[in-house]
Amino acid sequence: MRAISRRFRLALAWIATGSLLGAVLPALGMAVIAAFIPYYWLPIPGEIALMRRRRNGGHGRT
Repeated sequence: MRAISRRFRLALAWIATGSLLGAVLPALGMAVIAAFIPYYWLPIPGEIALMRRRRNGGHGRT
């Protein structure tokens, strides 16, 4: 849960930075915000293993 909340706190700073840069240099602001999208598509460390454990009933099977 800590990794998820850390990721969302980072998102607020990331978007705010992109917005501020976009006010001065629109192309740079768009680049910063566009870089945000692939970062959020990456899985959170440990998230996939946790979902596999839940799906298998917590027995550790893969």
